[in-house]
Amino acid sequence: MPELMDAQILPHGMSRRGVPIAWRQLSAEPAKLAVSVVAVAAAVALVLLLSGLRRGIGEQVTLYLDQQAPVLVGQEGARNFLSQKSVLPQALEARIARVPGVAAAAPISQQYAMLRLHGGRVLAVLIGYDPGRGGGPWRLAAGRAPAGPNELALDRVLASSHGLRVGATLEYRGVPLRIVGLTSGTSGFMTPLAFATRSTVNALGRLPGTATFFLVRPERGVAPEMLARRIDRAVPGVSARTRDAVAAEDRRLFVDAFSGPLLAMVAIAFAVAILVVGLTVYSSTAERSREYATLKALGLRKGALIRLAGTQAVVLALAGTLAGTLAAFAVVRGISVLAPRYLVVVTPASVALIGAGALAMALAAAFLPSRYLARLDPASAFRR
Repeated sequence: MPELMDAQILPHGMSRRGVPIAWRQLSAEPAKLAVSVVAVAAAVALVLLLSGLRRGIGEQVTLYLDQQAPVLVGQEGARNFLSQKSVLPQALEARIARVPGVAAAAPISQQYAMLRLHGGRVLAVLIGYDPGRGGGPWRLAAGRAPAGPNELALDRVLASSHGLRVGATLEYRGVPLRIVGLTSGTSGFMTPLAFATRSTVNALGRLPGTATFFLVRPERGVAPEMLARRIDRAVPGVSARTRDAVAAEDRRLFVDAFSGPLLAMVAIAFAVAILVVGLTVYSSTAERSREYATLKALGLRKGALIRLAGTQAVVLALAGTLAGTLAAFAVVRGISVLAPRYLVVVTPASVALIGAGALAMALAAAFLPSRYLARLDPASAFRR
């Protein structure tokens, strides 16, 4: 009992020298302590990264909608932006603009484009817009936005991976398109964004005089939900929905398919962290059974002994959480540099949630040693 020989034990788990017994027991075997903290950190980092990947997928799916007007008008029955066909006559723009509460309505044309790059094929979402009216690229990394026929702005991550620069030309449906700009923040989930004028996109799709959606901006003081209902009543053959409702539908279609496996892996990682902390504290408690029995014989109550084990669990859980959070941020930074097409979003809210989870983890992990201590016989301290 070396930890008990050199210091008088106080009832609250402190030695006369002021060193907590819980910490002295943990630090007595630094290798085991380090392995335990690393194991918890790995589990915490995995939880943060998996939840961050799910959030990142959601943001990538709706990154175009997030930058647009609050109301979208599509073909009747259209509920989402990325996977539902919508073709409207351009002439509807005037009728939509006359609806009370509409400040502006801008048509866009959208289609999936299979681009041939370096002998391979890359699927992109091609957005056609009218320059100066909204719907085009919101941030440029190089060059300018398309303003004339057969001009293209390409996502910079896609362009970089295929060695394309401003001034290069690529062919789509037999039409040479000249890259005049590289966009930033447009690397969508599985399908990056590309931009051209609406006349160019309509010509490529052989749908002149049409629009896929109208982006509608309400007047000041008019709620998007109210304006969408007004447009539905006033303009037949269309479906007006708020941007948030359309984005939620896109997330449901594209993100929910990954949610089950991701949440299962998060649950497994969290369970592993609890087991690591619990088994570490339990083994430490069992190895020092005579020390705890002596403390019991000296009058330390069962509750104080259980708090002692709980303190060790809390220390391990919080140390592992801190290390895991730092590791997760380092991995996110590495992904943004080495693989920018993948978005992993670790937010302060997710860190706070994992911190709260760490406390729950410590309480759950302390259950194993607490039951052992409750059954410990003080007389065992005097047996050989």
